Amino acid sequence: MNVNHRYDRILRWYPANWRQRYGQGLAALLKDTYGEDQLPLRVRVSLARAGTVERAREVGVVGESANSAERLRAGSLLVLCGWTLFVVAGTAFAKFTEHWDVATPSAHRTLPAIADASAQAAGILSAIAVLVAALMTVPAVLRLLRSRGWASIRRPMLRGTLSIGVSVALFAGLVLWAHQLNLHQRNGGLALYGLAAIVTGFVVLAAMVIVTTTMITVTRKLDISRRVLSLLSSLALVMTLLMGVIAAGIGLWWASEAIYAPQFLANSIGSGIIGTSNALPPALIVAGVLMVLGLTGACTGSVRVLGGFKRARPGGHEVPGF
Repeated sequence: MNVNHRYDRILRWYPANWRQRYGQGLAALLKDTYGEDQLPLRVRVSLARAGTVERAREVGVVGESANSAERLRAGSLLVLCGWTLFVVAGTAFAKFTEHWDVATPSAHRTLPAIADASAQAAGILSAIAVLVAALMTVPAVLRLLRSRGWASIRRPMLRGTLSIGVSVALFAGLVLWAHQLNLHQRNGGLALYGLAAIVTGFVVLAAMVIVTTTMITVTRKLDISRRVLSLLSSLALVMTLLMGVIAAGIGLWWASEAIYAPQFLANSIGSGIIGTSNALPPALIVAGVLMVLGLTGACTGSVRVLGGFKRARPGGHEVPGF
């Protein structure tokens, strides 16, 4: 594709197939319209938005042109992205709730205990579902390696491995530091530790995003059978339900503690760095936002999966393009 080098960067918002067909024409139009001037910000934003939508349409996330298989695959990957945010939020929640029962009056521990246990059980089941899904794709990965070699997935795999290494090292250092502190220092008494916990959380979030991107990149290269794809999509629906249980459990625990143990929320990790609240602590607000985003993505993916199942013909007959 002979696209004017000046517009290469902005056109990279669009998928490669689109650029090969229309990139040169769009670059020529931009040059005729703006000449040697810089592209206005509104034009850059518009092109970025349009390119993102085009990429989403190409992989089956939006639009009606995708066949059943593309819808199932795209929907399942959206659920995976949502689950990634839930892992980060759940990790923050688990750290935040350490020793909550000590600060809660014994007469009011039953409801938050049930909520906490429900969220933890659903989290474990969702992790098992992801592990099962990963094991189901192993044969397809082996076929990819035999046909195209390690070079086909080397860069994303190395990037994902490096991000995991960095985040694990930081998290391990934070845990070792926590063991040298008392309960008060770990729960808001030492601002530097709280700040380190927040930074580590952002690093872990970035690592999870990179790992998820790696999984998506590799998965899109795999030749997955109809049966396995259907099973993976069914697991994605189950994961969405489990994420709903997790969100409900955390929300119920949060509301209970705000009523019966507000001082615990006010003195927990993250309090005092941005602000202090006995009902809306900063750490839980961040975790809550991540969960809302994750659940929104998972629900969107589940709708896409259901649409893929609906588009398939009854009786399990082969669908063109499946």
